[in-house]
Amino acid sequence: MRALPIALALLLLAPAGASGADLVVDGRGWGHGVGLSQYGAYGFALREGRDHRAILAHYYTGSDYGTAPATSMRVRLKKARAPKLSGATRARAANRRRIGLREDRAYRFRALSGDRVRVIDTRTGRTRARLRAPVRVTGGSTTKLHGLAENGRRGGTYRGRMVLSRDGSGVLAVNHVSLEHYLYGVVPVEMPASWPEEALKAQAVVARSYALTSRRTGEAFDVYADVRSQVYGGVSVEVDSTTAAVRATRARVVTVGGAVAQAFFFSTSGGRTASNEEGFGGTPLSYLRSVDDPHDDLSPVHTWTARFTRRDAERELRTVLAGRLRGLRVTSRSPSGRAVTVEIQGSRGDRIASAATVRTLLGLRSTWITDVRGP
Repeated sequence: MRALPIALALLLLAPAGASGADLVVDGRGWGHGVGLSQYGAYGFALREGRDHRAILAHYYTGSDYGTAPATSMRVRLKKARAPKLSGATRARAANRRRIGLREDRAYRFRALSGDRVRVIDTRTGRTRARLRAPVRVTGGSTTKLHGLAENGRRGGTYRGRMVLSRDGSGVLAVNHVSLEHYLYGVVPVEMPASWPEEALKAQAVVARSYALTSRRTGEAFDVYADVRSQVYGGVSVEVDSTTAAVRATRARVVTVGGAVAQAFFFSTSGGRTASNEEGFGGTPLSYLRSVDDPHDDLSPVHTWTARFTRRDAERELRTVLAGRLRGLRVTSRSPSGRAVTVEIQGSRGDRIASAATVRTLLGLRSTWITDVRGP
């Protein structure tokens, strides 16, 4: 959906490669550039004192500020042969069979043949039951998922209930949680909790809107807990300031024509956002237009430089390079200034690739390439 969360982005600011590089790429911004620029929102709140509704109106052209009904989210956390949970007091199978669990003990839910799972008390090693999946695990104020989850959290605790379903040879752990509680664990990961209140409110509304337009009807989960959707850290990441922003904007969403808008967001624009067809292709959407982003200069990656040795560049570009690398040249640009196509100049001929492909291969922060030097 978007770039890396800002909290992680701040740890990754060093340019690639070593000094004295053979290939140098200058650029602007971080992310796909479509929708709300998080650093731009930060600047509007900090420098101009704009409220979150004005911030949203700037980035989502012609949009409205609406209300969505209460609902829940199904968040994929982990697939494993036998996920381990604790903090629960009961489990209910698909055929409504129920068993009691001890809140102070951990249980493994091991995949069996067919649609069944074995519930094992990890303290005694004994099998408590063999249940038909999906199995709903509830009780206690939170449930702990042991081991490393897909969101990078180890031993995270989560509100709501856990649902264990069969997925191939393994068991899929999905957190069923109210939308508002889900956002408690999203906003502080996606935006620094120390930022101005109105920027946090804007992030809360955008994250709520994005979640609602991401649900997968007919599948076992709605969203991932990592950057494939938006990052969700559970209870351990919750912060008072971001929780307050979620509560202050309860049920509020970005709407267009009475429907919830797919409110994309990203870290840093480089000074101007991109329209949706620039970032993703497809039909232009009226509310995802390219707009000026005057406060994006607050971002540490408003502009950036990436450096590569010739050997590293040739290795990364090998799928689009013919022979030895002679250079790169942007051959077309989008209306916002981002590169669309890039010529990869090789000793055995030149090839044209999409800027998105080059960005991925070289690990660039965006497709807004402003200059290329060398090798």
